[in-house]
Amino acid sequence: MAPHALSDPGFRSMNGTSESETARPLFVVDSPDVNYSESDIKTKYVYRTTAVTKTDSGQYVARPKETVYDFKVDRHVGRVGMMLVGWGGNNGSTVTAGILANRQGLVWDTREGKRAANYYGSVLMGTTLKLGTDTDTGRDVNIPFHDVLPMVHPNDLVIGGWDINRMNLADAMDRAAVLEPTLKSMVRKEMAQMVPLPSIYYPDFIAANQTDRADNLLKGDHASMAHVEQIRQDIRSVDTISSVRNC
Repeated sequence: MAPHALSDPGFRSMNGTSESETARPLFVVDSPDVNYSESDIKTKYVYRTTAVTKTDSGQYVARPKETVYDFKVDRHVGRVGMMLVGWGGNNGSTVTAGILANRQGLVWDTREGKRAANYYGSVLMGTTLKLGTDTDTGRDVNIPFHDVLPMVHPNDLVIGGWDINRMNLADAMDRAAVLEPTLKSMVRKEMAQMVPLPSIYYPDFIAANQTDRADNLLKGDHASMAHVEQIRQDIRSVDTISSVRNC
């Protein structure tokens, strides 16, 4: 079975509302070392450091050193495939459910009241960095991390993965016992269609308490290249899905 791909190709914001991939960037850099085109951003960066040598007499000699780097960033953000090892585990099932909740802008009931999907726990989506100082107010200007450069939004990830257990992601989500029941019911239908690919299983490298659940395994042993080739094919299958959905 091919890895399940989250099917909605739209780009969505933190609260689930649709945004355009071609929206105007939050900021531009006005510098002779930065060049924008329709397809890419080219920059020149000078890294300055000091090289220190020691003479025979014991004196240190410091020489300024410059290294020039040329960077090129594609402005078009393509589809990105993400393969999770242990997709049916606590982390894999919870992350998948979280992405679905954010893509759909879900709101659900909890004991503390209603909660809405967000990416506040994500370094990429929930943090900011200092861009500079406002010339009018003198205050720091901070921007979301994900707006620094064109980059994939978590909602657009094409997700697949492996697990030594063939349980679908809906049941795996129940087994993990992490998410609120109301939220689980909202994403269950899609999660039930997601089944991990067969995984490599080498008991010497896996906790002994996992043996009973190992029912989704690749045939063969680590003495051959068969497992390596199969994993490569699995990764290519996600790449194919990503390419098709990007057309």
